[in-house]
Amino acid sequence: MRYLLDTHTMLWIAFNQQKLSPRIQTILLDSQNNFFISVVSIWEINIKFSSGKLDLKDKTPADLMDGFNTYFKCSYLELNISDAINLYKLNATHHKDPFDRMLIWQAIQNKLTIITDDEQIHKYKDCGLKVIW
Repeated sequence: MRYLLDTHTMLWIAFNQQKLSPRIQTILLDSQNNFFISVVSIWEINIKFSSGKLDLKDKTPADLMDGFNTYFKCSYLELNISDAINLYKLNATHHKDPFDRMLIWQAIQNKLTIITDDEQIHKYKDCGLKVIW
C-alpha cells in the first residue's frame, strides 16, 4: 500500500508515538508499505516553527527531516503545478486549513491513502479520498 503521512502523523512518529493507533503502528512497521511525506507538510512545519506555534523539542525542521531520512524509509511528494492549479476542483469545504486541503488533494490525485487522526479530513471520503486511522 501507498500512504501519505498527515503533518501531525509525522510529528507523532518523531515525538509522540503513543498517540499512534495500534493499527497505524502496524502499518508503519510493515516494510511492504510505501510512505510519502509531502513538501506541503514540511512547509507547514517550517511556518509553524518559525512563528513559535510548534515546539520541536529543541530540534529544528531540518533536524526533524534528517531524522526521517535516517530512521524512516519514505519518499517525498513534490507540490507540482497541476496540484496547485487544480486544487479548486476539491469542491467540498469540510476543512478550511490550506495545508490540509492540499494534502487531501495530493492524496486523491496520487492515489495515496492518507494517515490522519483529523476528523475533518475523514469527511473527504465522499470526494474519493482514502483515509485511515
